[in-house]
Amino acid sequence: MRYSLPYGKSNVVFEAPEEQIIFTGEMRAIPKLNDIEAALIQAMDNPIGAKPLRLLAKGKKNIVFLVEDGTRDTPLSIMMPVITDYLNRHGIPDDAMSFLTAPGTHRIMTEGEIIEKLGGDMVRRFAVRQHDANIASDMRDLGTVNAGDYEIPVHVNKYALGSDLLIGLGNIVPHSDAGFSGGAKILQPGVCDFVTTAATHAAAGFCPDIPLGMVEGNPCRRGMEEVAKRANLAFIINVVKNYNNKVAGIFAGDFLTAHREGVKLARESFKVSLPELADIVIVSSSPADLDYWQAEKGVTSAYFAVKKGGIIIFVSPCFEGLAHNHPHFREWLSLPLEETLKRLRNASPFDTSVDIISAVLAVCNSRVRNKASIFSVSEGLLPEDIEAMQYTPFPNIEEALNEALRRIPQATIGILPKGGISLPMLEG
Repeated sequence: MRYSLPYGKSNVVFEAPEEQIIFTGEMRAIPKLNDIEAALIQAMDNPIGAKPLRLLAKGKKNIVFLVEDGTRDTPLSIMMPVITDYLNRHGIPDDAMSFLTAPGTHRIMTEGEIIEKLGGDMVRRFAVRQHDANIASDMRDLGTVNAGDYEIPVHVNKYALGSDLLIGLGNIVPHSDAGFSGGAKILQPGVCDFVTTAATHAAAGFCPDIPLGMVEGNPCRRGMEEVAKRANLAFIINVVKNYNNKVAGIFAGDFLTAHREGVKLARESFKVSLPELADIVIVSSSPADLDYWQAEKGVTSAYFAVKKGGIIIFVSPCFEGLAHNHPHFREWLSLPLEETLKRLRNASPFDTSVDIISAVLAVCNSRVRNKASIFSVSEGLLPEDIEAMQYTPFPNIEEALNEALRRIPQATIGILPKGGISLPMLEG
């Protein structure tokens, strides 16, 4: 039987024995919104846990929109003209609104990426600033907040703090550290420095297991929300998409209560029901395939779908290689889990040379690696990357699957075509 997996903007086709396939990654068919503009206006006029946006914006002179980078796919080029025109109609002029990109510790965006993300008209009409976590002079120290007994330094971009109404845009999908994206995550790590982001992510590394899909009781998510509260994130507009990448819901309002309502729909939209765990899981990291920093989401989702001692076949182009702004990532990936956790416990978030954020992603990778062998099919990862990750490289899926079946004859096989957004859950 022939199967197809997303690979960047194309697909790769492979053959697998149909009688051994036990799941193919189907998600629930959540209907798309027929009129995004009407739904968006309705959400702004009737937000969750907050006053209508027109009232919050009244008299404001410096409204700042926090917007994601190219690693996320909120349809901002469709949404922002509706949002800005809505505010225009309620007396807010263009010169009272601006954009601040919120890439966290990712690289800054190219001019073309900004235009693609926001649309040419938005870029012409409004000022667009870029957050760069490397520029210390752009950060302001807001003291500390606590996530449980863990203390988090709060360093936030001065342009976000200088606003008189701070609005976060984003989408809600499963996330291996924060449980789900969206909500406060557009502010932390979006417009914070390496110190703050290291501290919130370290909290996730100390969880007993990977907190994919976990919101309540997640110290990483709690830390992000405490930082957002300190920085006065006033309003969010988050979308939830369906499996076909169409907007299925819009959730606006308070960054806590509106986000939690969105999580309910996201959990249903991205859930993959499993009859049982599979011996072999073939996973595409789509749509998170820019680099391994993003694509590891595919490995994480496969972790929740594979049997102990099984094999994961990880498929991702990783066009931009391993990661940007994280020179120690490869070193962290090469370490065993206990050594990584030991070093992580002894590290200070103020020592940016340690690269704690990389350590946390390496913890996640090690947990997966301890559960299953990982084969990789990727054109973007270097041999030294793959060696550090302790993956076994293959030129294509067929050769990887043949070797997996040689090792586990009569294996059950599962397929996750959208591993970057999947939330695998055992039925019952």
